[in-house]
Amino acid sequence: MDRYIVAPKYIWNGNELLSGYALLVDGGRISAIDKPESLICMAPEATLETRPDWFVLPAFTDAHDHGRGMSPVVFGAWDNPLEMWLQDLNRLPAIPHYDACYYDGVRLASCGVGMVMHSHNPNSFAKIADEMVDTAHGYKDAGVRSILAPLFIDQNKKIYYERDAFIASLPEPERTKFASGIRDKIMSIEEYFALVDEIRSRLSSEIKEGWTEVQLHPNGGQWCSDESLLAMKEYALKNGMYIHLHLLETKYQREYAMRTWGKNFIKHYADIGFLGPWVSFAHSVWMDDADLDLIASSGAKLVTNPSSNLRLRSGCFRMKEVLKRNIVAGIGLDGCAFDDDQDYLREMRVAWLNNSSSGIDAQIDPHSILRMATSLGAQVSGAGLCSGTLVPGGKADYLCVNLDRLEMPYADPDLDPVALLIQKGVRSTVDKTVLGGTVTWERGSVFDDKLRDAENRICKSIKKLRSEDPGKRDNSFIMGKILDFYTTGPGRIVEKEL
Repeated sequence: MDRYIVAPKYIWNGNELLSGYALLVDGGRISAIDKPESLICMAPEATLETRPDWFVLPAFTDAHDHGRGMSPVVFGAWDNPLEMWLQDLNRLPAIPHYDACYYDGVRLASCGVGMVMHSHNPNSFAKIADEMVDTAHGYKDAGVRSILAPLFIDQNKKIYYERDAFIASLPEPERTKFASGIRDKIMSIEEYFALVDEIRSRLSSEIKEGWTEVQLHPNGGQWCSDESLLAMKEYALKNGMYIHLHLLETKYQREYAMRTWGKNFIKHYADIGFLGPWVSFAHSVWMDDADLDLIASSGAKLVTNPSSNLRLRSGCFRMKEVLKRNIVAGIGLDGCAFDDDQDYLREMRVAWLNNSSSGIDAQIDPHSILRMATSLGAQVSGAGLCSGTLVPGGKADYLCVNLDRLEMPYADPDLDPVALLIQKGVRSTVDKTVLGGTVTWERGSVFDDKLRDAENRICKSIKKLRSEDPGKRDNSFIMGKILDFYTTGPGRIVEKEL
């Protein structure tokens, strides 16, 4: 079906809702958007698909994820505050990245996601290049475009601040065991740039085809030195790349900045010249008005991860203040969707509801959430793999929501479909996902077999790994010490009285 017309009831073009319009797709791109009768006259040989039960939207962007494949909870790493949760991730098996990303990718495609920003957690730092290639291929075979962000870290592993005091508080042999597990500087910044060059070279075909792109990924502000960040900025600008990192996910990360510089990360990054349109920040919970003003004036971009922020007790994104400042912001699943199902439509609803506003004036326009999932979310990456819009000349990247299932068992006629989608949309309401005019997911078809294949593949890999290492780690002692450190010890934050 090289040239065809899709005539749904509604089209959301990335900015506004259109009723009674259709798409003319030619060679994987949108040739025109007009009334169906006009498109039929324009292309009488085109196949016509009239679907009054469809709502067509640009493919979604999952603006921050990890491609874990399986939730940590299935390995006994239960939801905890981030600083404790991180210590429990040694329970996880080293799932092959192709298997994990293929499974995640199929699930993402099944709920309309066309592109994912992949923040890479390596199984082996020595094999990151191989893992990144496998990651790209897993997503591609699943039918999802990927932006690969290979991790860099060079300081403050495990504990952000007062680490020596924490280590000194541990009895032996736990003290030696904990200290021996710290290796802050895995590689030099020059070695990291060489790694990035290698990844881009090995994936040159996929990059040329528009399936993948590579970005720089200092893992987080507290984990990366200023010297490395500024070197990354210089490298990114020289090579036409972007930088993506976790930032201000928890109040303890903000406390690190305040103890280190006497100001928050955003002000510090502005002062040293790191803040700009070349960088995007995931989570971004602990920002005040001055921080958001700097983000807005600099052109930097943000990503909210609402389910993750909820599950790990991190806090709430200041969405109303972000939108008021016209900051470009997207939505990411972070591998921690509310029900561990990678359902992006439900995540939009969690983002809509789980923000920091309260009271009579707290409402967020559902149309703003849909922009974050489409046109704004695509801008966060800067890569241009997906535009998040449906416009003449653009890629035919879209999903088809079934209005009959969205409205089941009843909805008043002519309700705003955008509001209804944000309020009720889930994976089962998606009929089809299309990238470049090619179907990457279709309900009730051979793609159901594809999902079962992905499930069987990842389960087989995990069972093999578990037969070699059952992962029964008892981390309760060190997690208890971390709890004490941040609540009653040197890591405690003295909260101001309200």
